[in-house]
Amino acid sequence: MNPHQVPDREELLDQLRRANRYTWLWIATRLVAIAALVYLIRWDNVVLAPIVSVTACMVILGPFLMSVLRVWGQKKKRIEDIKESTRFGDLDKHKLQSLYSETLRRLKLPDERLPVYVTSDKSLNAGALRLGSLFGRLNGIYLNRQVLHKLRGEEVQSIMGHELGHYYRFNLAGDRFRILTLVLGALVGIFAVQATNLNGFLGFVVLSVVSYGFWTISNLPMMRYGRTIEYLCDDLGAQVQGVEAAISGLLKVGLDAETRTLIHLELLAQHSGNALLSPQDVSDAIDRGTPYGHAAEPELYESIGREIEQKRRANQQTSLTGFLKYIWESDDEDEDDLKERLEMQAKAINQIQRLEWESVLDDPDDIRLTERQAENLVQLILSSPGKYLFRVPEMIGQSDGIHPPIEQRILYLWKNRNLDTELVV
Repeated sequence: MNPHQVPDREELLDQLRRANRYTWLWIATRLVAIAALVYLIRWDNVVLAPIVSVTACMVILGPFLMSVLRVWGQKKKRIEDIKESTRFGDLDKHKLQSLYSETLRRLKLPDERLPVYVTSDKSLNAGALRLGSLFGRLNGIYLNRQVLHKLRGEEVQSIMGHELGHYYRFNLAGDRFRILTLVLGALVGIFAVQATNLNGFLGFVVLSVVSYGFWTISNLPMMRYGRTIEYLCDDLGAQVQGVEAAISGLLKVGLDAETRTLIHLELLAQHSGNALLSPQDVSDAIDRGTPYGHAAEPELYESIGREIEQKRRANQQTSLTGFLKYIWESDDEDEDDLKERLEMQAKAINQIQRLEWESVLDDPDDIRLTERQAENLVQLILSSPGKYLFRVPEMIGQSDGIHPPIEQRILYLWKNRNLDTELVV
């Protein structure tokens, strides 16, 4: 891995400043487009056929609305609403509140009573939402419960700092005017219906293509500057408890993703020929069977196996329903095609040259890097081009294009650890 590919903090801050410098042009362009569409749309037709217009709007806005509904419907609780008796490993609600308050203080961020939610998600991840006043009740920081079980307090603070970076400091200014994008999308949908004058299935196909094009164009700025933002948010998170804690947390996130990937591929391939279990059934059973916190591999497989067997028996009791469900959820992909696809993916994953980074640890079961170990890890990464820390789908081209590989995130944090540049855009 070329060390010169690792960006400097000031370079990234300049990139984001330049991106936000022309926010007024972004806003003006959308306002002009909205005005033009308001003029071109035949509003008498909208009044006469409101269902068609509403359907067109929903097709265009569907991706955004579905993502909002998923957040709204997921199981979550604000930290202050968690029961006194609930514990997350060594943490409870009071310790979490203390960690969050300390994070705000160390980062010199205002305490605006921003909601911090704990979700039931079992992936080692977190998120931040700032959707403006229109969806204000969803604004906040979201910590997956698994994060609290698997990470130490200082690593949780690195995650909190990262997400606070998304919320307060490092974002595209245009995203604050999301309402303009939504209004423009609705008008584009209505105009597309009237311009094409197509009905039925063909009309729906055209609208779907228009929707895809609209959201692709709208997301171009994030695709261009997404990695810049992720690096800077990592950087802010590392300001809370130090680079060593941040890197330790990243290693745990990567290791968890690797474990989940290998389990999914193995069990999906193992049950691909079972007519009573759809791929979705197996995935759901894996999620339900994965416990919160740490589990030895035999116990993990045993827990997941029980969930899969329970689902198989439930489907067997209503075998016709179970079989039809399998056919429906298999997406018309026959067993041979599914198995071949899984085998190809597994082969590609297994061919990734993995860097044995555990060698830098004193205890492979205790990922808690010292400064010396962090430096050794960085040297190991730099001296091993073509090798990766984890076998995950991102390494075989299945990345979202926004989150940098963990190797690069670690190198960035280490390279910029002693800079005096203030993290302000």
